[in-house]
Amino acid sequence: RKAALRGVDVRLLLTGPRTDHPSVRYAGHRYYPRLLRAGVKIFEYRPRFLHLKMVLIDDWVSIGSCNFDHWNLRFNLEANLEAIDPDLTRDVVASFDKDFAQSTEITLDAWKARPLWRRVKQRLWGWIDRLVVNLLDRRN
Repeated sequence: RKAALRGVDVRLLLTGPRTDHPSVRYAGHRYYPRLLRAGVKIFEYRPRFLHLKMVLIDDWVSIGSCNFDHWNLRFNLEANLEAIDPDLTRDVVASFDKDFAQSTEITLDAWKARPLWRRVKQRLWGWIDRLVVNLLDRRN
């Protein structure tokens, strides 16, 4: 959010409706409004299930199994490969270009206009996610 507010082009490519864990997708939706208001561009990948864990920042690439969420960063043992390599960067840019072209951008106006039943599911799963994380945090 801070980078987007500074004018940096921040884009997220996230899983669309074809997912193996709809509840996780719905729980993550609670972050959309804040990100969208900050200027982050959110795209949902539509053609098939997306299990991509890749980051591109300028010339730096990170690829691996880390989901970049509070579950993986706090509780799971995940790993990524990080590199600064022009050939890899070129390939990652091409991959992202192709995937973004097959995705739907989520705008703040579209987000606000989503159906009530979807809002209820998102609120419910977001609340459950926060509850579980808080309970697990107390154990530490």
